[in-house]
This record gives sequence, C-alpha cells and structure tokens, in this order.
Amino acid sequence: MTSAPEPEFHEICAEDDLWAGEMRLCSVAGVEVLLVRTDDGDICALQSNCPHQEHPLGNGEFDGKILTCAAHLWEFDALSGHSVNPDDAELAQYPVKVHDGNVLVSVEGIKPKHSHA
Repeated sequence: MTSAPEPEFHEICAEDDLWAGEMRLCSVAGVEVLLVRTDDGDICALQSNCPHQEHPLGNGEFDGKILTCAAHLWEFDALSGHSVNPDDAELAQYPVKVHDGNVLVSVEGIKPKHSHA
C-alpha cells in the first residue's frame, strides 16, 4: 500500500517579512495566492480573488482577522477561509508551513472557489 506523495511546497518569503495584520500577493508555481498573517501570528494562504465576481482581494482590507473585498464588501475569516458576510461563501486555502524561518506554500491540486450569487 502506497501513501499519497507529499505535496510540493514552494518558498515564498522569510517569516519575518510578513508582519501581523499584513497581506501580500504572491505567485506560487504560477498560481496567484494571497498570503496573510493574522493578529495572532498565524500565516494563511488564500485564493487571491473574491469568489463573488473574482475581484482581487489584495485590493481589499485586512484587519488582522477579517479580509474584506473592496468591490462589494464581502468579508472572510482569514483563518478558516469561510465568509462572514454573506455566510455562504468560502475561499480556497493552501497548505502553509514555516521551515528554517521561511514561509512555504503548496498549491498542488487546489482550485479557487467561486460563488453562484
């Protein structure tokens, strides 16, 4: 019995380069990813476009917990990717790990989510 191969992680930036409450747009293996660091210090990698009408979330606001799309003010919990307002949407999340002070992200097999609204 063989186990699934380990996803491929790509080095994005130094952990110290991403401060609490900050967000950064990155390209990971050709996929646009929004990297955020919550006020609690958690680093999350989320799809970079709002699932509503695919507006760039990097143009929105991040308060250290909630990511708000600039276009129609949809709000997402950065830690879970689930929407707060409205409550029926979700952002794709990408696995993140920190190794030797560097942030690594995997985008393998993960597709951005889109709303039907």
